[in-house]
Amino acid sequence: MVRGALRPKSNFLGRVELFSQGEFQLARREGRELDTATEVSIISHNEALRSDFRGFAGAGLFSEWLLAVVSFGNEPSGPVYRLTEQVFALLDSGAPPWPVICGGVVRLLHLSGHGFSTDTCVACGAEIKGSTSWSHSSGGVVCGKCGENGFPVKSGVISFLSRAGNSSLESLARVRLWPGGYIQCHLLLKEYAQVHLERRLLLKSEKVMKEILDAGH
Repeated sequence: MVRGALRPKSNFLGRVELFSQGEFQLARREGRELDTATEVSIISHNEALRSDFRGFAGAGLFSEWLLAVVSFGNEPSGPVYRLTEQVFALLDSGAPPWPVICGGVVRLLHLSGHGFSTDTCVACGAEIKGSTSWSHSSGGVVCGKCGENGFPVKSGVISFLSRAGNSSLESLARVRLWPGGYIQCHLLLKEYAQVHLERRLLLKSEKVMKEILDAGH
């Protein structure tokens, strides 16, 4: 909790903004669920995220994924923090939002213990060749012999998901899929996460991102 953050003479005014990066000093009182911020210093404002509607919507969507997937407690998570920092930095630099978001979500799922297989069949371990099926409940791709309970997925989506686990987010930002390809990729990730988290994900920014894409911006 940041008390007085919106007061005109507050020391926090302008330092606590959406998608900004800062160092906070917190006071913790026994019996209270919320810590109170006493000091803050800005590391990065990420101003472009609040001035470009594509970057803003993308940062909002990834933030919703964070809130949905990561279990927040008192223990810090360096890998999740660095991943968030990378995603915001790329969006702040003007990188295309969809490949950055989809690539970031793939890594987020792996970091949270909900990873999946894209190169070998999750049922028998065979290397995937030719047509590909996917099973949310099994945890990834399944071969032709084991794919009775799966459903077909375009090879381009599987290739992107595989690359997302091994390549930098900077290189993923340069990957282009067919029109609507990233929508399909994001839907696959969302449905997969819902199965393994056992709850529905209400991602409000997803609608905004789709509307931006439909408008041709």
